[in-house]
Amino acid sequence: MKQGFIDAVIGLQWGDEGKGKNIDELISGGAYCAVARFHGGANAGHTIKLGEKTFVGHIVPSGCFHKNIELYIGNGVVVDAVSLIKEIYELKELGFDVTKRLYISNRAKLVSYLHPFLDQADEHKRSKSGTKVGTTSRGIGPAYGDARMRRGLLVGDILLPDFSEKEKNLSEFHMNLLNMYKEKYGFEIDSAKIKEAKEKWDKAVKEMKKLQICDLSFLIRQKLKVGKHILAEGAQAVMLDADFGDYPNVTASNTLPANICLGLGVPHTYLRAIFGVIKAYTTKVGGGTFPSRMEDEVLEKAFQKAGNEFGATTGRPRMCGWLDLFALRHAIELSGASKIFINKADICLSDKVKVVTGYKSGGKIIKEFPLYLNQVTGVITETIPGWGDANHGVKTKKKVSKELASYLNYITKKLADLNVKIISVGTGKDREDFFNWEK
Repeated sequence: MKQGFIDAVIGLQWGDEGKGKNIDELISGGAYCAVARFHGGANAGHTIKLGEKTFVGHIVPSGCFHKNIELYIGNGVVVDAVSLIKEIYELKELGFDVTKRLYISNRAKLVSYLHPFLDQADEHKRSKSGTKVGTTSRGIGPAYGDARMRRGLLVGDILLPDFSEKEKNLSEFHMNLLNMYKEKYGFEIDSAKIKEAKEKWDKAVKEMKKLQICDLSFLIRQKLKVGKHILAEGAQAVMLDADFGDYPNVTASNTLPANICLGLGVPHTYLRAIFGVIKAYTTKVGGGTFPSRMEDEVLEKAFQKAGNEFGATTGRPRMCGWLDLFALRHAIELSGASKIFINKADICLSDKVKVVTGYKSGGKIIKEFPLYLNQVTGVITETIPGWGDANHGVKTKKKVSKELASYLNYITKKLADLNVKIISVGTGKDREDFFNWEK
């Protein structure tokens, strides 16, 4: 019997690389039966376009516009019931009823209505000491924290008779915490907003009970055993990994492909290809140091406008920087990515393009990725010719400008020792705007 496998799409920068576009590209070939989220929560915003239809998703996996693709939310995900139900209704209005092909692990963690307030309270506390992490305040971190402390709610709990009691006990604990933040740090508790959040959450949880909540690990293994293939969708990116990213300015989950096994409940023997996604430049949203950031504020704003570099979840402008090959090498080595998609290669607003090839700390060149990025005191850069807007919408390798081709060859050469290949290059916002670099 032919065994199925799991491939993965992983962001190799600080998120917002355009992974959804590449997922659509991969699943359009008919190789996969499902797209599976294995970590993160509703803080992972992705914009999906199909013709004139646009959908901004936060929790529903990419592939929702493909009616033959099943959608899996794994046990490693923290589920925001309100966001999930909202997205399901939005998709239905667009002509895509996903309820019959959406499967949610009963072991996934449930975001409570008070988790976002705890997120806000902690960020309020951090702001007083200048240590804000730039959280989306969607309650992701507190939800993971409760799970690790073994007091959180599981999605499967909503189907059990003692759910109300469990929810009541957790909410009492959360309110005690919020009162502590109020007394000690001056965090204002808006009772009206909390009441509204509780009402919305109760309604959403009631709707969730109608969905397909199951032992997803068992379902996935059954699919793999009969030769079906699954595409795992990474949220955020390697540089936001809880263990190996720019700590503490990281997401609350592990973004690396190694977490697929835990986040979906499968052995590592099913893992195959790792597709890494980057932009032709680098962006970052949230707090912390950003070594490759453009020094020219006018140029940065131009990149923000041209690339629509505003968070899909928060709307915050993203910091824009040059391609950071030092961080990229780190991400590739951690993730095991062997194939790379490059997006937004049509955006080049400078005659000369810089590439970061190394970091300095205390005036010395460092070889290892630093423990904290604020230890980086300077960067090593190389400058190569830019390519303007001549490549916008290009769909064949033959039509690529010599400057962009030179840039892609430069990247390939710099990463040659990592055995990684550029396989696809995005040249516009539409799903069809890309060309194959290997052909």
